[in-house]
Amino acid sequence: MIDRLREQLQERLDQLLSEAERLRKALAALNPRSPKAPAGSAPAGKPAQTTTSKPAASAAKRTRARRTIAAAARSPRRTAPGATRAAVLAALDGGEPMTAGEVAAKAGLARPTVSTTLTRLAKSGEVQKVERGYRLAPAE
Repeated sequence: MIDRLREQLQERLDQLLSEAERLRKALAALNPRSPKAPAGSAPAGKPAQTTTSKPAASAAKRTRARRTIAAAARSPRRTAPGATRAAVLAALDGGEPMTAGEVAAKAGLARPTVSTTLTRLAKSGEVQKVERGYRLAPAE
């Protein structure tokens, strides 16, 4: 049981470190004068300026590339399948009833995501809705 929790925690830590690195790069791209950005280089995600003119087809490609980069910046990477469920169940493992907000804080997830996950787990019978929050369903 502890090994499983340790593995889940390590997986979550790896995800968070990856997310932190992605956010650092995004921040550097937004602030080219940031000390983290290498001097004289174009911000990440933006091509360097050139003095030669580009054909119209090339401009269309650049516009599509910018849209793709913008869409990627808006939507964070999806969590691994089952990772949210595992984190919610691990947070409830203490046995005490917890609200969605408490589970979210303990698991390091967004409260709306936890709320949706808890509702699904309650419908499947894996957790029980109690007077104030949720708890793991007793083993049958």
